Amino acid sequence: MRQLRILLLIFFIATAVVFGIYFIHDRTTSDNKAPVISAPSETIEAGIGVTEEDLLSGMTAMDNLDGDVTDTLSVTSKSKFIKKGTLVVNYAAFDKNNNVGTYSRELTYTDYRSPRFRLTSPLCFSTGTGSGDFLKVIEADDCLDGDITQQIKASFGTRTSTSAATAKQTVNIQVTNSAGDTAVLELTAELKDYELYALRVPALSEYLVYTEKGHQINAREYISGIWSAGKTTQFKTEGGLNENNVIVRNNVDADVPGIYTVTYRFSGEEAESTLLVVVEE
Repeated sequence: MRQLRILLLIFFIATAVVFGIYFIHDRTTSDNKAPVISAPSETIEAGIGVTEEDLLSGMTAMDNLDGDVTDTLSVTSKSKFIKKGTLVVNYAAFDKNNNVGTYSRELTYTDYRSPRFRLTSPLCFSTGTGSGDFLKVIEADDCLDGDITQQIKASFGTRTSTSAATAKQTVNIQVTNSAGDTAVLELTAELKDYELYALRVPALSEYLVYTEKGHQINAREYISGIWSAGKTTQFKTEGGLNENNVIVRNNVDADVPGIYTVTYRFSGEEAESTLLVVVEE
């Protein structure tokens, strides 16, 4: 019995020694350190067309055993905006033992602008038009995502009668791009009985434009023809209505950011078309 106890004790001691040797060897020879990523600056400024190659320019990744592993360096993700036009770019690099090093820095787009809306025709409709039809003439584009019309969300205020033959409908629209920036705009749609809906007004090449603070638009350059009952026709080269018959009333104060209107009508007629102008900061 005593010999058995001694043998067991020797076995446990030997096992402990072997395990200790293995543990020390593993700790001293295995690679548990991730590559260290370095960048020439903690922030970067670039245009919206910046490429991954641009974002990696000047960066390095060094590993304690493998040395230079910069060729494994990549952009893994971009955050939503932490403030307008600025987001966080996340990087990663790895060594032969798949230890992953990470790095993050801020990217500011120097030419970023928020999403913008477009109106493809006047917000003028015949009486009985449903709210869903208003959205058919509203589009949205974004400098990062392109056409984001399908992301537009709308809510509708109360439809108010302004006369026996006309009414107005408030339409609040918003759209958000992939970076989390949301643009909102309040529009007013006009509803008219067919006789008023069919009156001729100046047609415009744009019905909603954006301009920077301090930049006055040329309101007359948007005149493009004649609009009536939902259809646009061109001016005739001789006789009839033409651009010279158009009276423009420009209410835009380009020095003060806000939403303004420019109205157009043919001389001798009361019906008007409207250009919505957004002056941005």
